[in-house]
Amino acid sequence: MKICASALALFATCAALTACAPELDWRTLTVPEGQFAVLLPGKARQETRTLTTAAGELTMTMHACSVKQGTMGVAYTEFPASVLAAEQVSVHLDAARDALVRNIRGSVRLEEDIRIEGLPGRQVYAEGEAGAHTALLKARFLVSGNRLYQIAYVGAKDDLSMADIDMFLTSFRLLR
Repeated sequence: MKICASALALFATCAALTACAPELDWRTLTVPEGQFAVLLPGKARQETRTLTTAAGELTMTMHACSVKQGTMGVAYTEFPASVLAAEQVSVHLDAARDALVRNIRGSVRLEEDIRIEGLPGRQVYAEGEAGAHTALLKARFLVSGNRLYQIAYVGAKDDLSMADIDMFLTSFRLLR
């Protein structure tokens, strides 16, 4: 009976994946130094950026994958230990959200506080501009210890199914 239940679960997972865009090459990206794993629809590239923040200059590391429909990526930033204290989490989530929404010259359409693996987070849906097209931003932000994670999809609206976007966003897992 246990084997039958496992086979049924595997079949259900395969059926869900085939319902998504067939041209996407889903693979697990595990980043031990970032302490996370996530599903991406292709090979990720890594880049780092220096951010000027109220806490000083910080390094953001991003792992992203671009496909014809848009870009999916996970970025994380290490903050000084005292900066991401519980009473400051909302301020930093707001700042991360605002920066991404500004990138598409957009506005937030839907926002909700969420918990990811028991930790405080936020999910945002925004629309803006990408050249002559309407851009879609769907992102999750999470604070774990002194690290702020941004898990985001940015692309032309309606170019990728919400099922694919949600599969990416909800696949994010912390490595502990």
